[in-house]
Amino acid sequence: MKQKLYCYVDETGQDKGSDIFIVVAVIVFTDIEQLRKILIELEKITKVGRTKWHKQRQQNRVDFLGQFLQKRLPGISIFYGQYKKPVPYYFPTIETIEKSIKSLSGWNHSRVLAFIDGLDRQSAKKFTNALRMSDLKISLVKGVRDESEVLIRLADRWAGCLRMASKGHKDYKDLIQRAVSRGLLKEI
Repeated sequence: MKQKLYCYVDETGQDKGSDIFIVVAVIVFTDIEQLRKILIELEKITKVGRTKWHKQRQQNRVDFLGQFLQKRLPGISIFYGQYKKPVPYYFPTIETIEKSIKSLSGWNHSRVLAFIDGLDRQSAKKFTNALRMSDLKISLVKGVRDESEVLIRLADRWAGCLRMASKGHKDYKDLIQRAVSRGLLKEI
């Protein structure tokens, strides 16, 4: 039986205040339900709840990501790609997913389930076909909303953190540095 890899993807969007487009892929290859419980509890403790990144207070954002880094959760990797704007949403997202998964050992013996923030059903089919052409064993690509999936919210928070760090914000640069030095966060 093949191992399942879960891939949760979010991006910074076409924010006019930034000259880069960032795509984040959270890859999970462990007990996903236990991880969800831990993240939901962390959202409660840090008072971020299900709130989107741009609607949170800076201190809550920093607290959540800082405490997340202290957890040292096994079986999770976070990858990101940065792309100069303007750029279409589709190609950088495909590239980030593909490179993220293929950077993991044993990826070719895994069944991949990918969840992308805000993706409609028709676009999900296009993403499935494109990723299958890249030799990934994609079982499913599905659109989800960050209000309903804690792992999409995690990808959203790292995308926001990376964007803020690119603008020079020290707290976010420190979080990125900690995550990279731990081997949790990797640029593809």
